[in-house]
Amino acid sequence: MREKAVVVATKSGFAQLQIEPKDSCEGCKACAAGKSGKAIKIWAKNYVNAKVGQTVEVELRDSTFLSATIIIYAIPLLAFFIGIGLGYKVSGIFKIAIIEPFAVVVGVALMAITFLVIHFLTERKKFGDTYSPYITQIYE
Repeated sequence: MREKAVVVATKSGFAQLQIEPKDSCEGCKACAAGKSGKAIKIWAKNYVNAKVGQTVEVELRDSTFLSATIIIYAIPLLAFFIGIGLGYKVSGIFKIAIIEPFAVVVGVALMAITFLVIHFLTERKKFGDTYSPYITQIYE
């Protein structure tokens, strides 16, 4: 996935980029640009030493985008379903009368724990290096 962007700030090897929504984004609702029609600001690795005001190309590999999507959405959803199943089993063992609400609470709790684990793991430098977009070139 490649986009054109304008550098609005730089800091320690990263650049904050402003990406203007395209005409095809209108009404899409898949991201903030489609919902609001406003530009998106992101941080990207600045390997090409771009300066504020320059127009650049930013890239996030498709495989990286797909695996990040799986990590953010599929793993917590799977944890939710496992939690529901676990809640049903535990409610039978401990003879809990309100089985369904208990199972849902266990599912939500396991999903929340999964989100927290993902959050803390994604703050690691190695993970950030793998899943961060990066500037590939500067347009003149």
